[in-house]
Amino acid sequence: MRTYNLDFIKKIEQLPYLLLFLLSFFPILNIKILSILSLLFFSSSIFLNLKNIKVNYIKIGCKPLLVNCLFYLLLVVSILYSPLKSTGADFLIRQIGLLLMPIILIYAIKIPNRLIKYMTIVFIGSNILVVIYFIVKLNLIQDFINQPSAFFNTSYFIEISNSLDYKDWHATYIAINNLLACVFLANYITKPKAIQYKVLAVFLIGFFLVFSLILNSRIIFLLNLLIIPFFLFFKIKTVRFKVITLISMLLLFFLLFKVSNNNKLGRIFEHPVQYYVSNFSAKTVLGVRYQVQKCSVELISRSPLLGYGIGYEKSLLTDYCFEVKNFQNKYLKSYTSHNVYLSTMFSAGIFALLALLYMLFNNLVLGIKQRDLTYVSFLIIFILGFLTENYLIRLNGILLFAFLNSYFYQKNYIKN
Repeated sequence: MRTYNLDFIKKIEQLPYLLLFLLSFFPILNIKILSILSLLFFSSSIFLNLKNIKVNYIKIGCKPLLVNCLFYLLLVVSILYSPLKSTGADFLIRQIGLLLMPIILIYAIKIPNRLIKYMTIVFIGSNILVVIYFIVKLNLIQDFINQPSAFFNTSYFIEISNSLDYKDWHATYIAINNLLACVFLANYITKPKAIQYKVLAVFLIGFFLVFSLILNSRIIFLLNLLIIPFFLFFKIKTVRFKVITLISMLLLFFLLFKVSNNNKLGRIFEHPVQYYVSNFSAKTVLGVRYQVQKCSVELISRSPLLGYGIGYEKSLLTDYCFEVKNFQNKYLKSYTSHNVYLSTMFSAGIFALLALLYMLFNNLVLGIKQRDLTYVSFLIIFILGFLTENYLIRLNGILLFAFLNSYFYQKNYIKN
């Protein structure tokens, strides 16, 4: 009987790992399922590992937690003066992973390498399924065959964002998931693996890259062209293959520039090349986001120290853009800053922004010191991606960032 109880306890203790594995399917999970799985993961990980948390907290101290959670704690404080406390509370509950994921992954559990391998495979596979789903749903192959010249002028990303048949799709979130899948595939290519699997990995990187053009997210597509060559160049040890990588990427840039002459891709390649620096403005780069972020900066400048309190941004910014600046856009019904840094400062002021920046750059330095190129690449992707999209207001972005940042931080902090 006692043996049976011990076996049962051991199985229960494995529950957080099973839930973590299921969470790696998140690119294809809708918000309801994702919320339930994350709630079960957070509660079981903490409840089953209270002793580990206490022991490791005494051993490691509070510095890792403060580094990764201080900006969230300042957001919590900002609810005290938010005019929309119920909305702010909803945001804080949704973002609770920014606090709990570091507690769990730094102090409570250690994820086995084997599980990380399986989670990576599932994550890449889930992204492949998402791409295939939209290829079929939007008839992309048929459209390309029938009208190849107009293919990249079609705003498929709008149709994707308006697809509410299964989950709340967002083209930019799909693009960043695909980019991270490319980083994991690039890491696989640099390892001593069978050549046929490496060829498959290269094909999948190209597969995701083409789809990122259709998603029409400029910042993520440019990050593809920056991160993947950067990653391969520093990971590959042979000089010959470094040269081949550089030549291949230059040829790819040239090909994309030629393809982009007469379609919407021109705004990615032609603007920086054809315009002089004096004519190349933030408005050109940011598009519709420029007016929204300009309004956001004007409002922030009126309350830079404390901000306006979490939950008030969408209401105040929308009213300001509509009524004061008379700015409206047919694609947007309400506005956020579309910028993590501005949204953080809007909610909790300069101190929350400094805490966020300290976390990002402290962790970037840690990754560089430990030569963890995957962690460095991941942080660069989000540091730049945060400029054009607020990834920390949707559960997909919150869980992805919180998990990867906490996992790699724990791994490198222990080494350090």
